Amino acid sequence: MIDASTILENNYELKAESFLYYLQEKRLFNKEALRQLCESIYALAEENINISRTAGKINYIYGAVLKCFLYHFDANDPYKITNLPENYNRMIGQFEKCVEFYFSTRISA
Repeated sequence: MIDASTILENNYELKAESFLYYLQEKRLFNKEALRQLCESIYALAEENINISRTAGKINYIYGAVLKCFLYHFDANDPYKITNLPENYNRMIGQFEKCVEFYFSTRISA
């Protein structure tokens, strides 16, 4: 199994088999890759690692995923996710929760 830092890095660099790679480059919604990304973000929230680099990468990936959905639902944009599951909103909600969890455990008010 690939470790959490590698999964995050693969998404950040749009490497094959990562959720962001599938979404941006292949226009495919890969449920398993999203699950791995979410689990990795949760795992990284538990580790003592360089917060600025990790937080920047998580923020970039989160923004890129959101942009893909904006483009998908824009009638004037040719970008379309070809296999968007019916429960995509629940899955993206889980993604949002893990991102919020990361930032809430790493950054104190």
